Amino acid sequence: MNWKETELSYRKASIQNATSVGLVIIMYDMLAADLRRAIEAMQAGDVEKRSAELKHAFLVLLQLEGSLDMEKGEQAARNLSQFYSVARAKILEAHIKASAPMLQRQIDLIVDVRGAWEKVNTPVAEPSTAHETEDPARDIQVVSNNDTHETAVSTWSA
Repeated sequence: MNWKETELSYRKASIQNATSVGLVIIMYDMLAADLRRAIEAMQAGDVEKRSAELKHAFLVLLQLEGSLDMEKGEQAARNLSQFYSVARAKILEAHIKASAPMLQRQIDLIVDVRGAWEKVNTPVAEPSTAHETEDPARDIQVVSNNDTHETAVSTWSA
């Protein structure tokens, strides 16, 4: 088994065992890798490879945007949809201008958002002391229109 077959087997196992958030993270990794390969092709003057890599990146963006649940995700889903739309426009502009720095900027933004997904995907450790077992939402306060304080917990899905 060569290294490509090993990598493919590893990816397949990762995908099969991933949570839904884990799958989103895998898609972000694919998107960043596509853009990195497009930069390499751009620097090598290989227009065909650059186009193929960016075509795949557009497909990944389409899949990410298509997986958003606009009803349950509310504002977070709308923000991600806008992020994907702007990323798609900037990637297209970078392709037209053959601009590696523009693609690198998109990679940087994608990696930042991926990091946020990674934090969401990280399992929370079990509390080990009495102090840690207190409600983590106890310090979250929302001021309503009538200036009363209410405790609020924010949950969202995208």
